[in-house]
Amino acid sequence: MNDARHHRVMEPQMQGLHALVVEEEYLVAAGIEQTLRAAGAADVTIRNNANTARALDFSGFALAVIEARFGSADAVALCAALRAARVPVVVTSADVAVQALFTGATPLAKPFDTEALLAACVAARRREVK
Repeated sequence: MNDARHHRVMEPQMQGLHALVVEEEYLVAAGIEQTLRAAGAADVTIRNNANTARALDFSGFALAVIEARFGSADAVALCAALRAARVPVVVTSADVAVQALFTGATPLAKPFDTEALLAACVAARRREVK
């Protein structure tokens, strides 16, 4: 993430939720986790690839932030499985064209800062509630 300011910004939409983060880059995943926790997330589960994440039970997740690396079939299938379980999904990618492969997900262009990440997470949660 571009923004090193991980100040505590409590976000009502994030309070107490359990989030899934699927990101290959450890430092990016750690930054996302820190931002979500600072916003009020109770728990964040991190996986470094879509295959390991697909083995999880999605019922406890209230949000997922997944990396859309090159539009991999595994990531697209993970997004579809999460959406089928009614988990709001934010898809991060430097390639805007790749984001279009992830139906029903909220796109977030890389690189992003903490404010953009939180805005995308809140938008994804609000869209799911409707």
